[in-house]
Amino acid sequence: MKQRKRTYSLTAKERKQKRIAAQRGGGKSVADNNVDRSSAEAAMVAEQKKSKRSAAFVGAVVCVAVVLVLVALLVPVIAYLVNPYRGYKNVIARFNLSNGMVLEYVVEEAEYDTAATNFIFLAKNGYFDNTVFFDAQSGWLRFGGYEDQPLASATSSSDYSRTKHHSQNESYCSKFDALKNSRFENVRDKFTYYLRADANGTKTALLEQKGVLAFLYDKTHTEFQLSYDDQPTDLVNVISSSGVMSTETLRATRVGHALNDKTIENIEIIASTKEINDKISSGYRWEPPSPTIYIESVKVYNLDGKKWRNFDFIEYMKGNDSSGVRRLSGWSSIL
Repeated sequence: MKQRKRTYSLTAKERKQKRIAAQRGGGKSVADNNVDRSSAEAAMVAEQKKSKRSAAFVGAVVCVAVVLVLVALLVPVIAYLVNPYRGYKNVIARFNLSNGMVLEYVVEEAEYDTAATNFIFLAKNGYFDNTVFFDAQSGWLRFGGYEDQPLASATSSSDYSRTKHHSQNESYCSKFDALKNSRFENVRDKFTYYLRADANGTKTALLEQKGVLAFLYDKTHTEFQLSYDDQPTDLVNVISSSGVMSTETLRATRVGHALNDKTIENIEIIASTKEINDKISSGYRWEPPSPTIYIESVKVYNLDGKKWRNFDFIEYMKGNDSSGVRRLSGWSSIL
């Protein structure tokens, strides 16, 4: 059978050139290939930039989330450190003692305004800081301005004169800026005031129970006491210059009460260590805790800013309480 001759539209040379071009660039010219590579590189760079932007955004979101979580965790901690008693309506007084104990008291400012305001004013301005518990008898642990335990004095039977008490310490009085020096002829007159009792603060049922914070209003200016027995009495042992023992009455008005049982437990422990101060030959027969316990600080929390922001103690005490009775009964060089 005679084979039929094939015919081609392209010459052999043209077919060879076409085959070579297909192998080199899929049928594209060198210029076309360069354009394709440039487009691919541009697309890759754009994708890389997009990825970087996405990574930066995700990183920023993560950082913000971490910060928000840290803030959420730290805010309550900081708030607690600033005021651990934010949830309480009343003023809270926190005593930090040299033996490591803490005493916490609710100060009933609304109910016993005169005595409570006196206590808050003194505590707020550091009056009780670095002073001692000077007596524990008749169910009461007493404090309020003694810089050390009272000792016998050859020149005076005055209890304040037996040791450095803030009211007798001219250097301390001069530096007590909460009462301006210019208002006093003698700076030691700053603590010679006497206050009246709060209308309901002297009721027996309120004072004769464990855990009470009270102010000794009739013979002192700045002394307070904490009850460690049920039904404590208002009597204190006194020894005359001839050595005769008797009792005197120290009248008190309520200020507040213990915040918790731990506070009462600590007061009981402190009072159980008392020893009679036999160095005193006349005057009050102090029975202080032994060894000496210092009140390192008394901090007060939840103060009413409206009352305390620009508080003037003298003018406030010259006013009347809720029952219409004047709070102040006397103050040297003021009245």
